[in-house]
Amino acid sequence: MFKRITHPAFFICATMAVVTFIIYLFSLCPTVYLIDSGELAAVSYTLGIAHPTGYPLYTIISYFFAHLPGEPIFNLNLLSALFTVCAAVFLYVLVSGIIKDKFAALIPVAIFSFAPTIWRISVTNEVYPLTALFGIMIFYVLYRLRDIRRFYLIMYLVGLAFTNHIIVFSLAVPVFAYLMLKYKPEFKKVLFGIICALFAVSLYVYLVARTNGNAALAWGNIHNLQRLFWHVTGKQYQVWMFSQSITELLRNFGNGLMILLRNFLYVLIIPVLLGFYCLFKSERGRFWLFISIPLLNILYVINYSIPDIESYYIPGFITLTIISAYGLKVFKKYLKLYVILPLVIIIVLLNYRTCTLRGNSFGMDFGRAHLEQLPEKSLLLCTFWDIYSPTIYLRKVKNTNADLIVIDKELLRRTWYIKYLQDEYPEFYNGVSAAVDDYLIELRKFEYGEPYNPKVIQMKFIRMLEAFVNNRIQKGVYFATPFPDRDLDQTYPQYLRIPKGLVFELRSDTVEYHSFDFSKLQIRKPGIVNDERLEHNITVVRRMVNNNILYLDAAGMTEASKQARAWLKDF
Repeated sequence: MFKRITHPAFFICATMAVVTFIIYLFSLCPTVYLIDSGELAAVSYTLGIAHPTGYPLYTIISYFFAHLPGEPIFNLNLLSALFTVCAAVFLYVLVSGIIKDKFAALIPVAIFSFAPTIWRISVTNEVYPLTALFGIMIFYVLYRLRDIRRFYLIMYLVGLAFTNHIIVFSLAVPVFAYLMLKYKPEFKKVLFGIICALFAVSLYVYLVARTNGNAALAWGNIHNLQRLFWHVTGKQYQVWMFSQSITELLRNFGNGLMILLRNFLYVLIIPVLLGFYCLFKSERGRFWLFISIPLLNILYVINYSIPDIESYYIPGFITLTIISAYGLKVFKKYLKLYVILPLVIIIVLLNYRTCTLRGNSFGMDFGRAHLEQLPEKSLLLCTFWDIYSPTIYLRKVKNTNADLIVIDKELLRRTWYIKYLQDEYPEFYNGVSAAVDDYLIELRKFEYGEPYNPKVIQMKFIRMLEAFVNNRIQKGVYFATPFPDRDLDQTYPQYLRIPKGLVFELRSDTVEYHSFDFSKLQIRKPGIVNDERLEHNITVVRRMVNNNILYLDAAGMTEASKQARAWLKDF
């Protein structure tokens, strides 16, 4: 079916790759962004262990990029762009063989490269571009399956893909079933293929090795096989899986369908539907393969309720993009260069504002702003990941605010994080160890599935938080709570919560209170606000500054209030 790529096709492919990379570079996030960006960057830089499922392959590759000359986070953002450009190259060769037209193949590649789901993850540090690359590489080898060695290669690629993100299972399972049913390989060959996959999956041993090697950030404390299994299977996230009502499932399905349609700019879904029809008529085996992947993908994703779910649709989206190449064959005689190039440009222009992070430093600014003007060795308790994540990068990579004690309150519900605090802040930990040890007795029961009393564990949790406060109250205690928090409300409720910049200062009195200097607060509002999470965090900033204004007005601190109003007006 496929021939070696010709010189004209090579030139077109190379030009496509360069242009795609330039567009990504133009729209690249210059620094840490929201959600996991700060944590992943710190893990990459320190060769640590990230949140479940750990992503060992990405961590190892990104470690080398993080240590290239230049700013580590910029290098890591650039790595995401390179992963996707490589994926686009493999996709171009694949779909050009299907359409048998070197120019028409640019349309599916443009749909893939500049779809919101792909473009957004390609301009910031994320694990998903590598998953997209593996997905397309698996299809690439599948279409060139000539001998048993390539079957082994597919199995090895599947195993490696699992060490980056387990969502690849929705592609891997149908591909394996297809290979078994179509080629019916001998049992010993299947067994050796499984061994190849397991050999690749064994890279997860990295998580145990780095835990025992005292990684600077070792999420999960993976010191044995049980904890390795918990981490790889995302045990702590399973509370959000397969527990949805019918109404929630239908809503998630509708949202997922809209994500996929938006990636195809709605009208370009027509070649996908035609592609399924063409495959059903001509290649029934591949039809069932290609339809089973997005179906399995959607069935899994709609049963998982997390905000940043869009990237989980990548296996299904890749499959539909390849299918669109079959549908475009129907229109092949109309797909002249003067039609193709404007269409590609339209795809880029229509999606640019949705996807660009050019000049967007809000994620880093947002995290840093919560640390500004805090006294030395003071305590900051965070309740929001978008605040805490960039502080990990600041502390572990930039060695900024290293004297502060910064704690994510929600992670305190995991025993591994308690150990992390013990290693990270030994002096502080020794001062609160009695309350922590008392809490750990109940926490271990919860974590290991043993009977526990929710009221008791909550009581001891609050006592531990109060021990934190007692230990640092003389140096300063601050809460980063962009929304009401029951736990922190129960922690010394008689104490005052005084707005101070983007945090609340916990005080037993107002003696010697110093207002926040808003002239030193540097948060650059992005020129383009193009996602709900970003919009929410901008609202958080505005609300906290307004809280300062209300307090300062009530306290009669007129000049300070004017300064806060002036800052808010310019923001």
